[in-house]
Amino acid sequence: MQYRPGHGIRKDEMDIMFAELSKIKGEAERADGILYARSYGAFKEFQFRLLRDFFSVPVVIATEAILTRLRELRARRVYLVTPYNHWRHDYEVRWLRDNGFEVVGSIALGRTGGKAIASTPHELVIDAVSVAQRSEADAIYVACTILSTLPVLDRLRGRLPVVTASSAMLDVAREIGIFKG
Repeated sequence: MQYRPGHGIRKDEMDIMFAELSKIKGEAERADGILYARSYGAFKEFQFRLLRDFFSVPVVIATEAILTRLRELRARRVYLVTPYNHWRHDYEVRWLRDNGFEVVGSIALGRTGGKAIASTPHELVIDAVSVAQRSEADAIYVACTILSTLPVLDRLRGRLPVVTASSAMLDVAREIGIFKG
């Protein structure tokens, strides 16, 4: 899907999103399942349902998987680490709060755009999580599927459980049998 400003919550944004998804629907449904790694158009429960109903194969939605993992951990108090600039970071804080979590601390790495986020050095993420490990949170959430966290998951472990957007999505995909890795 093409980058669009906003969050895909308004009706006009969702109409455009589903029009774009319609163009790839047939090809995507040839797979065993779909990993919807974007948050655009997938911040609210009704949007999760719309996405799942749209496709004829199982769909793992990153934002839904994140909420599922945090709830499975019975985390109420979350420390948030994002690669984002403050505007987008603040949206993530509100999203967590709107879903019943208390954000006890957060670090924004200040990146804007996919290329900047994808090129974030692993050490920045590791250092941010290290700070979060000293907090009074129940769990640490590292946002954004574009942020490379899978290669360093072992280095993120500590006293507190760590949920990354990518690890949450892949865990759910494994559970429902569409990812074997």
